[in-house]
Amino acid sequence: MLTTNEIGHIVLAIILFTFIASFPNLSNAATMLLYAFIIIFIYVLAKKFIAYSLETETEIKIWSFQRWGIYERSYFKNPIPAGIIFPFLLSLLSFGYIRLLTLLSSEEKATTARAAKRHDFYSFSELTEWHIGLISSAGIFASLILAILAYFINFPELAKFAIFYASANLIPLGKLDGTKIFFGSKILWAFLVIVCLIALGYVFFLP
Repeated sequence: MLTTNEIGHIVLAIILFTFIASFPNLSNAATMLLYAFIIIFIYVLAKKFIAYSLETETEIKIWSFQRWGIYERSYFKNPIPAGIIFPFLLSLLSFGYIRLLTLLSSEEKATTARAAKRHDFYSFSELTEWHIGLISSAGIFASLILAILAYFINFPELAKFAIFYASANLIPLGKLDGTKIFFGSKILWAFLVIVCLIALGYVFFLP
């Protein structure tokens, strides 16, 4: 279930994705808008599904950061929307050559139903880093599966941007999925990085 706030963040991410994917040739913006919707919709749906299966809530939002140093006082007064600023500026300054699709992040918390359990898989009422890593990896896996399907049904551009999206979100920075997967399981993170690097190699051979 998406909240109104989440929908707003997702719509903003889709618009920004469309700009980054289209710039500087904005004539294909309509196609890229459709691709952006498909990629982000599947990414969000996968994370929501795995979170639900773990009796967890995950809130989707624009990637932001607030802490800038190691001290307790090293915080900005308000969060900086890194998911808007960095991808947009890099796309503009590089004339579309750098397409950093680090747009969305998420916040996870256990539901009341999960917190009430104390046995088997739910031995801990609080979420562990492993569980958070699993939820975060769901979006990456979904994007890669989408890329494979898109390639085989002859939608190479959709495949390419799905790979770009998965790869960008594996960066272990801030609250991006890459950070959560890395601390949840370094083996899982390394596996996904290798898969994405191989996929990025194939991108250059896509028609």
